[in-house]
Amino acid sequence: MVKFLINRPIAVFMATLAFLLLGVVSSSRIPTSLMPNIPIPEITVQVSYPNNTTRELETNLIRPLRNQLLQVGNLKDITSETRDGFATLKLVFEYGTNTNLAFIEVNEKVDASLNYLPRDLERPKVIKASATDIPIVNLTVSLKENFSKEKFLELSDFTETVLKKRIEQLPDIALADISGLTKPEISVTPNTQKLQSLGIGTNELINAIKQNNFELGNLLVQNGIYQYNFKFANPLKNKKDIEEIYLNINDKLFQLKDLAKVSLQSEKEKGLVYLNGKRAIVLSIIKQADARVYELKEALEKVTNSFNKDYPDLEFSTNQDQTKLLKLSIDNLKSSLWIGSLLAIMIMFFFLKDVKSPLIIAVSIPISLVISILFMYLFGLSINIISLSGLILGVGMMIDNAIIVIDNITQKLETGENLINACVKGTNEIITPLISSVLTTCSVFLPLLFLSGITGALFYDQALAVAIGLFSSLLVSILLIPVIYKQLKNKNFKIEKWLQFNVKTQQIENWYEKGYHFFFKRKIIVFSISIISILLAVILFLKMPYSQLPNTNQNEAILSIDWNENINVDENQNRIQTLFENEKTLKTVFSKVGEQQFLLERDNSKSFSEASIYLQTKTVNEIENLKKELQVKLLRRYPNATISLDAPKNIFQYLFGNEKEELVAQISSRGSLEVPTENKVQDIQELLNGYTNSEIPLKQTAFIEVLHENVLLYDVSYDDLVNELKTTFNQNFIDNLKTAQKFIPIKLNYENEAFDKMISELFVKNKNKELIAVRNLIRIYPSNQYKSITANRAGEFLAFNIKTQKKPEKKIEEIQSIFQNQSNFNINFSGSFFDVQELGNQLLIVILVAVLLLYFIMAAQFESLWQPIIILLEIPIDIGGALLLLWLFGGTINVMAAIGIVVMSGVIINDSILKLHTINMLRKEGKTIEEAIKLGGKLRLKPILMTSLTTILALLPFLFMDGLGAKLQKPLALTVIGGMLIGTFISLYFIPLMYSLLSKKES
Repeated sequence: MVKFLINRPIAVFMATLAFLLLGVVSSSRIPTSLMPNIPIPEITVQVSYPNNTTRELETNLIRPLRNQLLQVGNLKDITSETRDGFATLKLVFEYGTNTNLAFIEVNEKVDASLNYLPRDLERPKVIKASATDIPIVNLTVSLKENFSKEKFLELSDFTETVLKKRIEQLPDIALADISGLTKPEISVTPNTQKLQSLGIGTNELINAIKQNNFELGNLLVQNGIYQYNFKFANPLKNKKDIEEIYLNINDKLFQLKDLAKVSLQSEKEKGLVYLNGKRAIVLSIIKQADARVYELKEALEKVTNSFNKDYPDLEFSTNQDQTKLLKLSIDNLKSSLWIGSLLAIMIMFFFLKDVKSPLIIAVSIPISLVISILFMYLFGLSINIISLSGLILGVGMMIDNAIIVIDNITQKLETGENLINACVKGTNEIITPLISSVLTTCSVFLPLLFLSGITGALFYDQALAVAIGLFSSLLVSILLIPVIYKQLKNKNFKIEKWLQFNVKTQQIENWYEKGYHFFFKRKIIVFSISIISILLAVILFLKMPYSQLPNTNQNEAILSIDWNENINVDENQNRIQTLFENEKTLKTVFSKVGEQQFLLERDNSKSFSEASIYLQTKTVNEIENLKKELQVKLLRRYPNATISLDAPKNIFQYLFGNEKEELVAQISSRGSLEVPTENKVQDIQELLNGYTNSEIPLKQTAFIEVLHENVLLYDVSYDDLVNELKTTFNQNFIDNLKTAQKFIPIKLNYENEAFDKMISELFVKNKNKELIAVRNLIRIYPSNQYKSITANRAGEFLAFNIKTQKKPEKKIEEIQSIFQNQSNFNINFSGSFFDVQELGNQLLIVILVAVLLLYFIMAAQFESLWQPIIILLEIPIDIGGALLLLWLFGGTINVMAAIGIVVMSGVIINDSILKLHTINMLRKEGKTIEEAIKLGGKLRLKPILMTSLTTILALLPFLFMDGLGAKLQKPLALTVIGGMLIGTFISLYFIPLMYSLLSKKES
């Protein structure tokens, strides 16, 4: 086939150009995103029921709803967290569940449960999780100057009705998720002295507003043969209309404004958003699943620029840009390509003393890449962080394959073959080992698809990208490179005269030969290095710290605070403001205080005393100093506050964000559906003394108890008393004002005063029109209550984080023995320890399957049962070198390091397969074992050195470069360089030594 293609160069070039054309078109259409669009098997149900305590909400709503949702199919786990007025239920499904069908089923269960839940409950929100729901950037809007509550009310309305819609009109944007808005309300504040002098109460004002705020809709009236539509006009359209409502009191007409103050104000704030000390509104940008991220970013920047021109009084800015990671990955791919290709060209020029061979590499690698993108497009993949890491792996193998083919053809020419025969024989000779090396690399990835959950789904994208990259490079190496080689070899370039110089590569072969004799006489040195390296691999694998991604030393941090005090959102923000007012190093302070209004916020809702603050400084050192200062400041000023400082969540952490503690003890009541009472918490903490530092958060609550005997004695209506208290606390809702665009709530409330003063001056009319002091009808006393109640499918529990000291099994046994004698409490355990155990068991199976597949492929190629063992022995030795260099540079075992180990193993195995293939061919030609090993080593010396040097030198700059991209790439570079350094030595000396020993035993 190669001979046929060599004789049809125009057909080959035309076919290549056709593929290139299709590839270029595909590259402009292939979606670019941060992550593959994988279904996350999670559904969140959010329940909002204001003015209800945690206990009432859990008992009356969440428990029955949770029991209803337990009937949903394929449900793996369900957890709920209930707070005052709000609850979140998280449903986790078995991976592979059709989340669209599960979403419909959850909605059906929620609708069914509404029949026995309170009638005034707003329908719970059901949110389906998806990788594309993760915001790619936050856009904030604030007033430039002259801030006032009235102006911010206008800005909220303008952002929701104009800016949000303009952004969502962009084709690549699915949703601009909004938070930080303030909503309007009409406040009616009665003049109590006037009302008392007229002998009326607030009920008369409420009835007057309700009677005037009617909506009868359309009436269809028939008059003979004609029909007419009559619509009753609602007299109340705005604040002025309410003020002008007439009341007849003691046969005198009064307007409402004579008896009460009517004002348009913002509703009571439940949450705030601030940017650099200014009140702001945030729009979290969610992209379409098939959107191209760069085009979306450009379109968003254009819209933001037009906003700046059109609305000069407003300030627009962006933060937490997730597209940076994708840009870094694409930049890494580009730098890998450029550096790798240039170095491959220089090294080939040095070894082969020929301008044409490096030129072939310069042409073949871009062609392989463009063809890879075409196949990715056809297979429905997107350009994302995962598929790019697969392509980067593929690029290393592309360069390796090209070097091997060119070198083999050059060797055939040097033995005296004519050009056509050299191209044909040189290529045909190595087709089998090249296919074998591609299959061995793919076989490492194939078992990863059997990992359960999102991990397995993500590896599908990577495995497919690797397979596409490798098969594209294989096709180009076998079908295109020989044809280009033959065409270029006949051409003379003027530049060749300028670049002719004599490099004595013979010297390198002499050094190899001396090394070969030295190590064959002293086999113990080679075996000692190998054993030490394997032991290092095992020790470092067990001892080195693990992380999801490398520590990138960003100049950003997220500060999460819970003040653990009953404060409102304004006081919460004031504390944050004073905390950062003199910090000159800060570039951005973006705080989300209290409850947020996001539609797709899957995380648990925050209470008024909690806040999440995004901090950005100019340099990395500044953020580290700031973290230390903050911890000292907060501990000194607010000792009760709970804080955590973390790096901002990137796309991986959103998906894998394992916020579980290593080990959690779940304590529940033995004889009750409810958690142990608040007064039992101290007893449980004493039982767990020395095992945990966790404290169950309690909050101080003021209970108002109605004294029913006094209510009856003073002949007061219970409803009137409750309404009077609601008015005092600004909770007495009258009706909605129906404007042209929206409904604005009308509320009756008194002037804000101190709580004790309000109660002491509050009166309610009894049935005899007498004024009765409210303080005689109620009793107020403080009490501690749970801040939140957590539950799972087994019911409610208290969660205590256990200090494991790396001995979780021992801690579980000890704690179980303590609780065995307790008749009041049950104990269960959960945490990431159990997840890691499960993943560890799966990984063992995956590694076993991968090793067996490698063995089967190589045994089939070599027609030998012992030769593949030689190559498999090389892998743990190389991993030892890889982990050693990673440890010396203070790295952790993470996703990038794992990819590096796979890349390094693929390249090194590739070289060793070719070496054994060459030795076997020489033996078939009649050479003795010793001659075959020696000559095979010489023939494969240049490709092994060229591949190793190219790979090592291409990645060397990442060890000394700074910036987020280089930091992400550094573990990959370290593991590949470490593995390649020892792997080259192993390929040159360990492989022939083992071959010699085992083949002698066989014979």
